[in-house]
Amino acid sequence: MTNSYQGPVVVLMGGREHYANADLSIHVENGLKSWDGTLESDPSLDWFDAPAADEARLRMPDGREGQFFATAGSLGSGRVEIQGSGPAPFGDSA
Repeated sequence: MTNSYQGPVVVLMGGREHYANADLSIHVENGLKSWDGTLESDPSLDWFDAPAADEARLRMPDGREGQFFATAGSLGSGRVEIQGSGPAPFGDSA
């Protein structure tokens, strides 16, 4: 099973598309899967400025998408840590 992805993604947030580089991993603990990682993009992007009702999504190069939320980062750094919500949009489907 492919448990990680490093490369380009499109971030759908605030009704706009943003390009980022991702370093993502799938974790399995006690039979439960989760995914997380980091995104790096334009330092002017405020990852925490999306309205609460506006979901942030990743679009992978193959078109798969997954929802996430930002968990840590510094304004102006261009880097944010994320936690996935739902199935990972990368890796093997097995």
